[in-house]
Amino acid sequence: MNKYIKSFKNTGKTQEMLNKRFSLLRTMLAVSIGILLSIIIIFIVSDNPLLSIKYLLIGPLMNRNNFYSLFTMWIPIVITGLSVCVMFSANQFNLFVEGAFFFGGVVATMVALSVKLPTGIHAVVCVLVAAVVCALFGAIPALMRHKLEASEMVASIMLNYACMQLGLFIISYFFRDPNAGSVVSEKIPETAQLKELIPRSNIHIGILVAIILVILVYYFMYNTRWGYEIRLVGQNEKFAKYTGVSIGFVTIFSQMLGGALAGSAGAMEVLGLYSRFSWTNLTGHGWDGVTLGILANRNPKYIPLAALFLAYLRKGADLMSMKTGMQTDFIAIIQAVILVFLLAEQFLSKYKQKKTYELSKQLEVANECKGGCNVE
Repeated sequence: MNKYIKSFKNTGKTQEMLNKRFSLLRTMLAVSIGILLSIIIIFIVSDNPLLSIKYLLIGPLMNRNNFYSLFTMWIPIVITGLSVCVMFSANQFNLFVEGAFFFGGVVATMVALSVKLPTGIHAVVCVLVAAVVCALFGAIPALMRHKLEASEMVASIMLNYACMQLGLFIISYFFRDPNAGSVVSEKIPETAQLKELIPRSNIHIGILVAIILVILVYYFMYNTRWGYEIRLVGQNEKFAKYTGVSIGFVTIFSQMLGGALAGSAGAMEVLGLYSRFSWTNLTGHGWDGVTLGILANRNPKYIPLAALFLAYLRKGADLMSMKTGMQTDFIAIIQAVILVFLLAEQFLSKYKQKKTYELSKQLEVANECKGGCNVE
């Protein structure tokens, strides 16, 4: 009996290793196809394709300011990526990250202009209030899913635009600067602004918060009971319910946590980079978070690397646009192509079946060669 138990454990570990390698291979191929497609598009559209490719691929490394910009762009999408990881891990396709990011910036602006507090404390309060408000909003699609069996995807998309319109209404009618020539808020007090860590770099203290959040979210998801329950519900909801896990609590809690993370990201983006709230539409950071969540396979520890890749691609595209006039819209196409290949179940499925079959044969031969060796 011990022989078969040991064989089963070894088979499970080897199969898990094979799955990780296969997931990495799929990701690398999807990214490679996306980059190759971008190069093909550049050759077709650009008047100077070689120069365009140069700025796309190495532009972010050509000077210090470009390099700093990578991390400025990295901060918000890392946190939105973590938000998506938490929600998707519970098998909830909630897309409220986009609306929460926008409304988090609105709430942070409201608190910054309404409350007077000392430097440092003011910014912390703004971010925390934004996180709490967006967590409460994030519970709406989850409650609709749990109580009414409504699609959380549809509800969250509708909630995104509701939050955008509500936010614009609040800024326009209560906090707008009447002397400005556009719909923007009054200037955010310096006490509420996040200070730069590196002078003239726009890299603010939010980068430290993002790093800490990566560590905390990973620990929470893989070393706490609540994180385990979220992943269990995501993997097998019926089994989780059978073992006594409260499906409703996990569904609502995971969406609230995701909303809080996205709201804090929007708050730090406004307080760290802007002197006043000036967004007039959804920013797209939430959709970047969805890309990262899928690219990182819902694992928080891979989010920073995936975010760095996306930020590098975005910065390279911006530089290419400024230097050569090439439009950056094709970056969205590249993201879509990567997601299509990662979500396509049949992509490399035959290769995986072949490797799984070879693995089973190898383990079978290995077990036969041992001749049923005794295991104490």
